[in-house]
Amino acid sequence: MGDMQDSIDKFEQFFKTKKYYGRLLEIAKEYPDKRSVLVDFADIDKSFPNLADDLLLHPEEALRQAQDAISEIDLPIDVENLSINVRLHNLPKAHTIVIRDVRSDHLDRLISVEGIVKNAAEVRPKALKVTFECPECKTNMVLPQFTKNMVSPSQCDNFECARRGRFKIINETLIDSQILKVQEAPESIFGGEQPSELYVHLSDDLVSPPERKKVMPGNRVQLVGSLKKVPIPSRSGAQTVNYDFYLEVNHVDPTEQEFQEIDLSDEDIEKIKKFSKDPKIYEKLIASIAPSIRGNEAIKEAILLQLMGGVRKQHPDGTLVRGNVHIFIVGDPAVGKSQILRYVSGLAPKGRFVSGKKASGVGLTAAVVRDDFAGGWTLEAGALILANNGIVSVDEFDKMSDDDRSAMLEAMEQGTISIAKAGIVTTLRASASVLAAANPKYGRFDVYKPLYEQIDLSPVILSRFDLKFTSRDLPGSDKDTLLSEHVLTALISPKTIEPEISSEFIQKYVAYARNLDPEMTEKAKELIQHFYVSWRGKYRDDDDNGGVVPLTPRQLEAMVRLSEASARIRLAKKVSLNDAKRATKLIEQSLRDLGTDPETGKIDIDRMEAGTSSVQRSRINTILTIIDELSKEQGPNIKIDDVLIEAANRGIDNLKAVELISKLKSKGDLFEPRQGILKKP
Repeated sequence: MGDMQDSIDKFEQFFKTKKYYGRLLEIAKEYPDKRSVLVDFADIDKSFPNLADDLLLHPEEALRQAQDAISEIDLPIDVENLSINVRLHNLPKAHTIVIRDVRSDHLDRLISVEGIVKNAAEVRPKALKVTFECPECKTNMVLPQFTKNMVSPSQCDNFECARRGRFKIINETLIDSQILKVQEAPESIFGGEQPSELYVHLSDDLVSPPERKKVMPGNRVQLVGSLKKVPIPSRSGAQTVNYDFYLEVNHVDPTEQEFQEIDLSDEDIEKIKKFSKDPKIYEKLIASIAPSIRGNEAIKEAILLQLMGGVRKQHPDGTLVRGNVHIFIVGDPAVGKSQILRYVSGLAPKGRFVSGKKASGVGLTAAVVRDDFAGGWTLEAGALILANNGIVSVDEFDKMSDDDRSAMLEAMEQGTISIAKAGIVTTLRASASVLAAANPKYGRFDVYKPLYEQIDLSPVILSRFDLKFTSRDLPGSDKDTLLSEHVLTALISPKTIEPEISSEFIQKYVAYARNLDPEMTEKAKELIQHFYVSWRGKYRDDDDNGGVVPLTPRQLEAMVRLSEASARIRLAKKVSLNDAKRATKLIEQSLRDLGTDPETGKIDIDRMEAGTSSVQRSRINTILTIIDELSKEQGPNIKIDDVLIEAANRGIDNLKAVELISKLKSKGDLFEPRQGILKKP
């Protein structure tokens, strides 16, 4: 460090420049609500290189000198002990450190790190200045507190007294303080390494309500601060020779935003409004979704509507109706499902990609962990919370355990996650859309088998998805020629498949469109209602059980969400008839893809979601009726052969009858006390 007064004079010259004096005047008008001036480090380095070096090598002392310099500048504000913080950003690349590369050489140096906020403790008060009183001469001594442990005077400031020992605390100047845990960004991780973490400490206006939004769990941030050390105590509480790092933060800069937080310039808004009037807007946007994957137009259209989302509603009784659209894709291997999921997670702000093989319930929702640094228990956000107001892409969805998938139910329907662990009882926002993909058990999708026989998913979780699609790899000369041409072109000349609409513009367009809440028109409402009622009544009189159910009220809600999303694409305030037609077309395709019963040709929602189709239910009832009738004649023990003979007389062949009996046994409706004998429990 150079001469202190010389440094203060140079800082004063710097802050009197037009750019920064103007910023100080703006702060003076809003003080104390606003009490920090943001300084571009490159500006200091350009004007006063020595000051820049001091800030990098001795940040605490240099920043105090900068504050002293500001206090000496004449500002139009009448405040005693004016204190304006200096916040730095845009450090040289040499001082931007990956979290895993932080070393003891960086201690007490100004560095910049980037990462994802993993958890955040509560905001708590911290002493900035402490006033001590000498018990003998009553002299007051004010000591600034810059470290984790309280600094006390070694002796009385009164030379005549010069007392040593303990001194009484009579006053404390407190500021707000918060501890965060930041995890390094995924792109910094190589191979199978575990992500490194770093504790960070925020204080003063960095934890004000507006600033706290920047450091919510899941947010990606760039932090500038001074690296410090704190001793790691042993289990007995004794101090050891080992230390942990933490960053005393000077500035927080969010590098990842939600759709609503994307900054749009006047020029951006003008381009967006102009593009919304393009007659081929739907075709252009759909073609720009995952352009490296050929085909799957219906899936891409559904994803576009998922990005837009429907309107979240709240009824007078407090009931919430989600606006998020959930999509499930099942298909053959090598059809590009994973690539589509990865593309969407990268396109959507706060998007997250997880693999079902490696995802757990707490990894998707939230975990309660002990925080040795801040003390007590804290919450660590999972993927659904990290992707709040974004999209979670879940690959290999069928490989997750039932318990882990069940943890997602509340988030998918209510947009929240409830926690009641270790004394922490709270509800967290997890309003994320889910895009999931799975492979059939036996490799390729079989249209002749119901979905539940091909994928280990419960009907409850399947019913939460608004749209379900199959993506099949069917050979065909013309199709294979076009596909191979596209794949080879993508591999040899990747730039030739660049989308017409860039990902950046799609993000901005979606951000603008999601601010609109289109209202349903009467014509659109009538079309959706007619579609629902007519489809529900298709097979009403087919049998005594009320007929096949083609769709449920869940699909009715989905059509409303999809219609609203379609209207948002046009930046329309009203949902038009064409928006409703687009929604019903997607719902119909989804139902035909997975709900068509090959035996009857009818669309049965139960074949897709309930685990038992209406035809199977009818046959099961027939089998149970046969057993009831035979038990009256033969007693409780019924021969399987007799059941099969009677089932064949009623139109159920032996193979199907055996399958149904096996299913009833697995559910506990029947059991086999000895071989060849059936009995009801």
